[in-house]
Amino acid sequence: MIQRLAAFDCHGINTDSLGNYLCGLGLLSAVAHGWPGLRGCWRDGHFVLLGETTSSEEMLNRVVDLLQNRWEPTPYERWWVGAQKKDTKAKASSAIWAERNRRSLKEVRLLDAHIVGTGRNRFNPVLGTGGNVGKRDLAKLQKDAAKLLSDPQREKWLHATLTGEATIPLPDLQSAGTWFVFANKTYNSGQEWYREGRLSPWSVLFALEGAFLLAGDVAKRLGAKARPYAAFPFTCDPLQPANDGCIGLSKAEFWAPLWYQPATFIEVVALLQRGMARLGGRAAKAPHEFAIAARAAGVDAGVAEFVRYELRQTTSSQVYEAIPRGHITVSSSRSATMQVETATEAQLLMQLIASGWLDKLPYEPRDSKQKGKFVGLRGPIEAAIVKIAESPSEPERWRELLLLLAAAQARIDRNKNLRDRCIPLPLLRAGWFARAWPGITQPEIIIARSIASIGAGSDHPFLVNVFGVDVVKNGRGILFPKARPQRSVWNSGDPGQAMTQVLQRRLIDADTMDPIPLDATRRCPAALVYRLLRGDPSLDLELIAHWLPALSLIDWRIPNHSKRIQSGPHSPADGAWLLHALLRPLFHPRALRIWEKNPDRVLPHAGLALRILHLVRHGAIDEAVQLARNRYLAWGRAIVVPPVDLRTTTENLAVALLVPMHDLDVEQLLVRWFQPSKNNPS
Repeated sequence: MIQRLAAFDCHGINTDSLGNYLCGLGLLSAVAHGWPGLRGCWRDGHFVLLGETTSSEEMLNRVVDLLQNRWEPTPYERWWVGAQKKDTKAKASSAIWAERNRRSLKEVRLLDAHIVGTGRNRFNPVLGTGGNVGKRDLAKLQKDAAKLLSDPQREKWLHATLTGEATIPLPDLQSAGTWFVFANKTYNSGQEWYREGRLSPWSVLFALEGAFLLAGDVAKRLGAKARPYAAFPFTCDPLQPANDGCIGLSKAEFWAPLWYQPATFIEVVALLQRGMARLGGRAAKAPHEFAIAARAAGVDAGVAEFVRYELRQTTSSQVYEAIPRGHITVSSSRSATMQVETATEAQLLMQLIASGWLDKLPYEPRDSKQKGKFVGLRGPIEAAIVKIAESPSEPERWRELLLLLAAAQARIDRNKNLRDRCIPLPLLRAGWFARAWPGITQPEIIIARSIASIGAGSDHPFLVNVFGVDVVKNGRGILFPKARPQRSVWNSGDPGQAMTQVLQRRLIDADTMDPIPLDATRRCPAALVYRLLRGDPSLDLELIAHWLPALSLIDWRIPNHSKRIQSGPHSPADGAWLLHALLRPLFHPRALRIWEKNPDRVLPHAGLALRILHLVRHGAIDEAVQLARNRYLAWGRAIVVPPVDLRTTTENLAVALLVPMHDLDVEQLLVRWFQPSKNNPS
């Protein structure tokens, strides 16, 4: 039987601040004692109450009556302060643990929301160090708010809390700024006056009731030798600092779960008690791990969305505020297509953690006194992962993360200490590129992708010429050798020279009679190669070089079976294009069908290509043409007499020869050079 519930939208209880979010939990807790069948959920960013009444007006009247006449706030007595001081001196949790065994169940639950003993006292960052945040005493705050409930204006203040509309001035409450950031004293720079933060006392009391539900416990990681650690619901470590000025500013993060389906108070308590996100076989303890778990639906059932609150220092080293940071949508199983897409996003990001690469990056110091030990690798990457989870459909966020990964790999590669303690980034799935460039049309990225796919699946992919790594296990495993190999010639100098050096190095590293080491799984249309050869000013060579290190991190082993793009006509009198057409087959790694007899035997070798490249780079174009003519004659085909205007920029020609092309395009370019014969009239 379908049960119809009336709903009342509490627009004043929203996710704009941590205090307002905790108000939703506390309101449900306060009313549920007198109305067990009441339910609550989150919709459109605010809290909604649902119950068996005829209308929302009747529900509001009943809720107001219960709160004013039957509800009493939970007594907030910090009875553990004396034992906490003893533990501080002894650096242990034995005193609080002994005192805990002599207390009532309500007092124990109140303690567990503040402190968990794991050998040492571990504090819930939402409630500070045992109930105080610097000089902000939460117990005193509750007493001040409870006294205000005797004021005749209390019902109007309650309506302000529930509806968000204040018809009368709200009172001034001190020490509420940790959760209600809008209730802080707002000082004006260089002035002696400020605006007092004002807040409804009901908001404070509801927020405290909600915070008391965040009871912690001692958790244990999987493994016989794993140490226990304190775990509070949906609370995790902060992001690693992005620069040395941010060291020690962030204390923790609270990921507030939002649920869209009506839930009773008992169900919400059960959710908070289970409040751990899972990442594979372990609990998520950092924001980027929470983000991946959310996208993979690795969270407790019923959570539809998370709201991030960063507990961060603002004006004082002793005081911090809960700063709202963003929303993370949890993967939904409403449609099969959506489920596959979100699972793929999580699988792509999970590569960074499952491989152990991210765990190997050095952690940053927590104390601002240790700024000299700042490394700066983890922070930007963790933040970029969280940004992707906030909006996974934005390609710019995936591109930002790819650039950060390439920069981190390059920095590790060139630092001996980092090479010894870190591992290379594993090859990323091709889905990374699809997320970063859906429906790619940008010519620079098409060229960079084709170059980055050179050598995919072999022991010498393009990656080894960019970073000092070794590829083993048929292109799957990657490791750092003891010494950085000489084949890693990529640099941030002139982009044309850098790509030419890669071409030359690949030919040098191959044996003289080896096939051309330029085979690729992604090939470039001839029209783009023509623009590259001619030095088209609308084609940004620096942008190609900018993306090559990042794209080299992607695993391009799976061939692209998309249809070849028709190149269109090119000027037959263009000397640069004719010269490229003559030399291109000698740098092409695969057999061409234009050789009628034994096409597999008519393959150029690395030694010949290297000789031609040396001649081209030194401007000896005539010698390079003559060497090519001799090779074609040895293969049984004579070419026409070359025109006198076979001249081009040697660097552009070398870069164009590096870019992989389709077999059919290479054949069509070379055919115009062949002399007609009786056996081959074409």
